[in-house]
Amino acid sequence: MTKISDKFIQHISQQGLDTNDVETFVSFCQKPLRRSIRVNSLHFDKEQLQTEWLNQGYKLDSVPWAKDGFWIDEEHKALPSGLGNHTAHQQGQYYIQEASSMLPVTALFAANPSPNMVLDMAAAPGSKTTQIAAMMGSSGLIVANELSSSRLKGLYSNVQRCGVSNVCLTHADGRVFGKKTPEQFDAILLDAPCGGEGTVRKDPDALVDWSLDSVIAMSELQKELIVSAFDALKPGGTLVYSTCTLSREENQNVCQHLLKIFPEQVSIFRLNNLFEGANQAVTKEGYLHIFPHIFDSEGFFVACFQKAKAENTNVSLANQSKFPFNPISNKELSNFTNYCKHFDWDLESLKSNLWQRKNEIWYFPSGIEKLIGKIKMDRMGVKLSESHKKGYRLDHQAAIAFGGKFKASSFELNNEETREYYLGKDLFPEQHLDPLSGEILLLANGKPIGLGKRVSNRIKNSLPRDLVRDGSFTNLDY
Repeated sequence: MTKISDKFIQHISQQGLDTNDVETFVSFCQKPLRRSIRVNSLHFDKEQLQTEWLNQGYKLDSVPWAKDGFWIDEEHKALPSGLGNHTAHQQGQYYIQEASSMLPVTALFAANPSPNMVLDMAAAPGSKTTQIAAMMGSSGLIVANELSSSRLKGLYSNVQRCGVSNVCLTHADGRVFGKKTPEQFDAILLDAPCGGEGTVRKDPDALVDWSLDSVIAMSELQKELIVSAFDALKPGGTLVYSTCTLSREENQNVCQHLLKIFPEQVSIFRLNNLFEGANQAVTKEGYLHIFPHIFDSEGFFVACFQKAKAENTNVSLANQSKFPFNPISNKELSNFTNYCKHFDWDLESLKSNLWQRKNEIWYFPSGIEKLIGKIKMDRMGVKLSESHKKGYRLDHQAAIAFGGKFKASSFELNNEETREYYLGKDLFPEQHLDPLSGEILLLANGKPIGLGKRVSNRIKNSLPRDLVRDGSFTNLDY
């Protein structure tokens, strides 16, 4: 049974919940959280994936505020254990994401449908970064920042798994962006570090040792972060502030701090009509303050702001002297283009975004040049290839992000072969191998999962060792 601190119940009662609401809130905190997923629409069709789940006997209910989000009705059919250990997940078909956490990105694009440069200031584990990428259709640039080194690795893994090509990862304290990248971004999501009060249905200990002092201390950090985010926002741009906590100190009060610091520059984008039923959780200011019992979800808070437009802005030019990459040379482009004919892969639409470093070729999203010299970039874009004496060898990232554009040299794997591939094993297909030489794009259900190399009647596995799964990995057929 979930234990909730009496101090928290008293605290939240004083902040607007009446007696009946408090009882309902406590009751919902004892209920298991509904499982939800978001289809990766960058590379997969929502209707097709929905049909596949339905054919397996599952019932999916649409999340009203996320066009690609679904709740899985486990009363109809329970999910198998280890949902992340299925080939469909590894292939990037879906992201396991709590439904309420899909709200901030929906709000961001409701207020600013076509941003070119987006900052996700506290991005790990990557649910919102990959959701932003899907909304942008891999166009433009996303800077996904994470302060924690260990969480940065998980963020990179999820970005790579979902085949996102327009992300640049940074490893910095979010409070530096206002000074280092002033007025640089069209849209910013600050899903701030918080007390996590809204996660109690997933974490039964979230409210056991609740402390108002901890809440206030966290709010001071949040205030610094939101000011930094607003300073990094272009005039006319959009800022979404969100948390998975419930106290006003970390939510409305932080927003009020922003309004106080920039009274002439910031306006509230009201979220009353963000989706049908939003008025059940909207505050008088126009924010969404979601308690778990309102939509049978985690608790969440979302606020959206717009920065006043300005006629003239002076953005300093970046210092490019220390950047270790250069735009690809004509000779290298010609050689690489010839190699890509092996896959019938047309590079015409990508060539202006190709860079090189020594023997490596990379795809960088448009806009990255504006950040050179301003902030240290950790992992950028997509590594496409390395050159060797005998030619080129494509990188796994290239297959996941761009393999859908390959028109030749591919091989479809069945379910068991797909499982063997993810376990890091070489493949010995029963079906006839066409007389291919060199690299082969491997497909599962018609979509890329990686690369192999044909050696006689064997396909040598090229899956990076850090992506190899253990024996608990299971097939697509649930």
